[in-house]
Amino acid sequence: MTETSANGRILSEPDGSSTASFGPFVMKTALQPIIGRNRSGALVLRGLEGLLRLFFNGRPFSPADFFTRIGDSERINVDALCRRIHLANASLDPLKDILLFLNFDPGVYNDHRQIALEVARLKKDAATGSFPPRHIVCEMTERHAAAPNRLHYLTECLREHGFKIAVDDFGAKSSDAQRVKLLSPDIVKLDSAWVQRLMASQSGFSALKDAINRFRQDGALVVVEGMEENFQVELAWGAGADFVQGFALARPQLAPTRFSGIFRHDAA
Repeated sequence: MTETSANGRILSEPDGSSTASFGPFVMKTALQPIIGRNRSGALVLRGLEGLLRLFFNGRPFSPADFFTRIGDSERINVDALCRRIHLANASLDPLKDILLFLNFDPGVYNDHRQIALEVARLKKDAATGSFPPRHIVCEMTERHAAAPNRLHYLTECLREHGFKIAVDDFGAKSSDAQRVKLLSPDIVKLDSAWVQRLMASQSGFSALKDAINRFRQDGALVVVEGMEENFQVELAWGAGADFVQGFALARPQLAPTRFSGIFRHDAA
């Protein structure tokens, strides 16, 4: 089955997954587990992040190069297509009560009308998938700077429809304490390079623990992402992280995935 969506087409593949075509490019979903711990300390699946994988003539193509090739008017459509296929593909795996992390680039929107239309579309898509809005985490990323009023409107509009908000890559570029204060996120994801620098010294590790503690006191859960070594995972838990994401725990896999058969996802 083929569904036309903005400037792209959403395709149903024989394996049950959804892909999108955008010009000569094929857009696919990779899902990466986000891991927590239950009360007994066992690792459990707490979330999945939808990641874009691009193909050109059947070969992998760099997303960074792709975004340099498309115009500003096309970015809003690509941003939306990513969320649509990620939601459809994550819904294939019979998982309950986990979070789905979907990226939003606030810089693609020119006005409040565009934002309202996209949030309404996401709400409609969520109604047909396996993830209700309360289990969808909208990560605020920025390839382009967004006006603070539009950024604030986007997050408030998403909240009104029941979605959760995350600040992505805290510690990198414009993702700082002021941004956290502006958005009052449900979840803060820490930039991996920033975390690894802090982990390299005792004083830095103390600063990391203090930062995580402040976020948690303000009511936000904390994800430490980009952990590639087992010792980094242990340090992340030791610093007080709620969730950890990275190659040391699980690599992204192209949809369709079956993480339900690999990870526990109970609340015990």
